[in-house]
Amino acid sequence: MTKQPQATTGVKPMRIGAGRVRLPEGVPAGIAARVEARLITADDVAAVDMLVGMARRDEPVIEPDEWAWLAMCLAVRASRDGHTCVDLAAGRPAGIDGDEHEDTQWPSSADTWIESLGSAGQLVGQPDSRSPFIRDGERLYLARSFHEEREIAARLVGPSAANIEILLGGPGTGKTTQVATRLIAVLRANPSAVISLAAPTGKAAARMAEALRARLNDERAPPEVRDAPPAVREAVAKVRPLTIHKLLGYRPHSTPRYTACGTNRLSAGLVIVDEASMLSSSLMHRLLDALGKETTLLLVGDPNQLASVDAGTVLGDIASAAREGSSLADRTRKLTIRHRFGPRIGALADAILEDDDAGVARAFDILEGRWTPVPDPGNTKADDPKSIRWIKPAGADFRQLVEEVAAHATRLRELAKEGRIQDALTAQKELQVLCAHRAGTAGVAGWNARVEGQLRVAHGVPWYSGRPLMVTRNSPALDLFNGDVGLVATDAADRLRYLWLPMAEGPPRKVSVAQLEDVETVHAMTIHKSQGSEYRHVIVVLPERASRIVTRELLYTGVTRASDAVTVVGSREVIEAAIRVRIRRATGLAARLRGG
Repeated sequence: MTKQPQATTGVKPMRIGAGRVRLPEGVPAGIAARVEARLITADDVAAVDMLVGMARRDEPVIEPDEWAWLAMCLAVRASRDGHTCVDLAAGRPAGIDGDEHEDTQWPSSADTWIESLGSAGQLVGQPDSRSPFIRDGERLYLARSFHEEREIAARLVGPSAANIEILLGGPGTGKTTQVATRLIAVLRANPSAVISLAAPTGKAAARMAEALRARLNDERAPPEVRDAPPAVREAVAKVRPLTIHKLLGYRPHSTPRYTACGTNRLSAGLVIVDEASMLSSSLMHRLLDALGKETTLLLVGDPNQLASVDAGTVLGDIASAAREGSSLADRTRKLTIRHRFGPRIGALADAILEDDDAGVARAFDILEGRWTPVPDPGNTKADDPKSIRWIKPAGADFRQLVEEVAAHATRLRELAKEGRIQDALTAQKELQVLCAHRAGTAGVAGWNARVEGQLRVAHGVPWYSGRPLMVTRNSPALDLFNGDVGLVATDAADRLRYLWLPMAEGPPRKVSVAQLEDVETVHAMTIHKSQGSEYRHVIVVLPERASRIVTRELLYTGVTRASDAVTVVGSREVIEAAIRVRIRRATGLAARLRGG
């Protein structure tokens, strides 16, 4: 076993940036260095110290060594990085940048971690214990994260799993058609059936309603949709998608926080959740806990997209476990034929997902126009050599791109000023800048400032006509939800200003800007916030330098928001790095679903 440094006595002050923190007495000396290196925070240490102090009331001799302290601090930190646990077998935990911390020492094996955790006494327990930390094999969890993950697995492959179905597919593969077909079949069989549609965000829910309505009115839809009785089609169109939080009756300041729960289950016979890749482990647990005994749940999504901003990769873990012969395979359907975009955009998406030398080479062949399309009888869209464009972040091509984006923003502004709100909202979906980062000249802030400069928006005038806005926090009183997007326009007298939002059916609705609180300008938005959206032309902007958040999932999600054209802005080095870096999240769900 690796020798552990001795615990310090007294309080060790240390500098972090311009601030100063003090670690509690009794914390091993090496932990201070980990805080200084930003592997963990002083708050993580304080949380573990509080638990150690509580444990000493029952176990006075408890003295966790340095590796035990570090493991517990990493478990506290884990959810902030999207993990549900710490993978002790990995040596250096997932999410720790090896280049930045190449000089940091780590235990040589999981056995070293596990032996050290023995010094934590009852703080670290086995799966059926009531300890604040749970070690399950070579994974260390906060107790709540462990119990949520274990209960999710039990619901997905346990006795009640027959009522849970999964529909997987990339953008434009027909998921909405399958949902429409399912809804029509249910309502034809039982016109009074209770159905709930939901998505993780307000934007995804609105997009779900819009896509479903478009499919119901599409002459190219399959006969079972196109030829359904008018009354059934009308009933389907009236099923309004909600956010999952609204479906579950989320009340942040009440107890319990969710009105739909194990003691007050959902009454719907069918619940369909779109964009399920965005489901966090905690939200998935809440949803499964609220299902009625006779409720069927259909999870719909693309496991290759970005995962939830919160902890977990639920849909990705389900897709990984749903192999042939597994208990999930018979309840999982995968759609592979694309209809949204042409073969060139589809080939770029496929190349990004390969994340190997062949995929990188193919991606650049496509970006540089050297790729020859392969006939695909399932894709009815003709190949357009101009559907893919690659622009380096400097030079005349970049300046021309800025002018193109500014011209689109000018058009939105003119339509809004003329009172042509529906035309403006339609035009808004023709082009969207999607950035990997929020800050910097290549980020959302830089692009928004660049466009507003081209528009000559006066400083301190926030509510100009044509300003595209995204709601960033739920406001149930206004029926506004995080991710809702609209445009600002004035009234005919150019005095009152409103945010106009598109509706799945009927005219746009308006909300006075005086009532708005948490909103942001979205001439450009992050790729994360674009999930669940579709635009005719997307401009995917990568940062000047590679970073661990610029991954193949991020690039794939950005590229596949387009229906007709994609422009990628970035250097060769950053694009290649993005294709090669895959999101690594530590969870045990896939192993549990496989029976591990």
